[in-house]
Amino acid sequence: MDSLKILEDLVEIRSDKHAKPLGGIVEYGVATYLERYVEKHFPHLKVEMQEVETGRYNLFVHDGTEPTLLFMGHMDTVEEGLGWRHSVRGELEGKRFYGRGSADMKSGIVAILAALDQAQKIGKKGIAALFYCDEEYDFLGAKKFIKEYADRFNPKLIICPEATLEEIRAGCRGITEVKCVIEGVSGHAARPDTGVSAFEGAEAGLNALRKAVNDVENELLGKPTLNIATIRCGSLQKEVHFMDSGPILGKKGNVIPNYCELMFEVRTIPEFGHDDVLETFKNGLKKHRAILKSCETQLNLGSYVTDREHLKLIEEMQEEVMGAVKYEDPGRSGYTDVQILNEIWGCPAINFGPKGKNMHGTDEYVEIPSFERLERAFRLLVDKWA
Repeated sequence: MDSLKILEDLVEIRSDKHAKPLGGIVEYGVATYLERYVEKHFPHLKVEMQEVETGRYNLFVHDGTEPTLLFMGHMDTVEEGLGWRHSVRGELEGKRFYGRGSADMKSGIVAILAALDQAQKIGKKGIAALFYCDEEYDFLGAKKFIKEYADRFNPKLIICPEATLEEIRAGCRGITEVKCVIEGVSGHAARPDTGVSAFEGAEAGLNALRKAVNDVENELLGKPTLNIATIRCGSLQKEVHFMDSGPILGKKGNVIPNYCELMFEVRTIPEFGHDDVLETFKNGLKKHRAILKSCETQLNLGSYVTDREHLKLIEEMQEEVMGAVKYEDPGRSGYTDVQILNEIWGCPAINFGPKGKNMHGTDEYVEIPSFERLERAFRLLVDKWA
């Protein structure tokens, strides 16, 4: 198996949200490449194509027996961006391979193919792979897969080879993203008693959230965090919305704002989840005279933790190939959609991938020696899998 050549092929295929390969969109070009590769090199395996949206597909690859070890890797990437010194479509320099998706996570996809190759060589059953879409945007692929496959099997372990610098990520905080509109009463700025500031109402809710996230902590995941993503306020002039700009607002400093629109995100933990976020914000706002006109949850994804007691085989594999057992601090990392599968099946789930840099930035690369170690680790895991 020529792993570097496969990686070069995959990175050459554009798969961000602006990609329009023949027959589909976004990651469709990668999906068709993988379908053909599996059919040619693993003829005993079955490839099920699951339509997620028009022109977008998940690929579920299995041997017909109930999968016990499930590898999963997303086929999409973030946008290419500007300012690259190396080729965005793939360039080998020394011990680094550059290109969009090289680390996140097309090198991981190649490592999954290596695991399937090893299973074929030794006749190991129950090793399956999910190549899925839309991880970088709205998690549509993982959500659609679990919706249709949840009752078909229940794996004993799920591995997603995101670029974790060869460390085991055994959990993640969740995401609650909320968009609110708060209504106040306009008045003269020189006489605060003549109005009710919508901005101050928003501030009251956010201050309650700030206090709450600092007062709670999870032993493994750490504290929740609050990010105020957007905020727009002023005196409402017209309810007319133009594109995504929202209603027309006044721009004078002498008017108390009666309209405030904001979007905030909280990275949640088991001790402070989605419902706690909403309740805390609303209770904080109640202490102010402004009114919560609307409150919409745009993302609601949970947190999860895999107990290390279930990962002894992974630790053995990591130590044998990488030289030491290392865990990533999940409180410092982002959300991973293995959580979506873990929430349904309750089985151990981890991220474990190669060393690289500049994921989501310019000159993204994967370290070739680390890429090769990941392959060896996955082959060893398949050998040891019972």
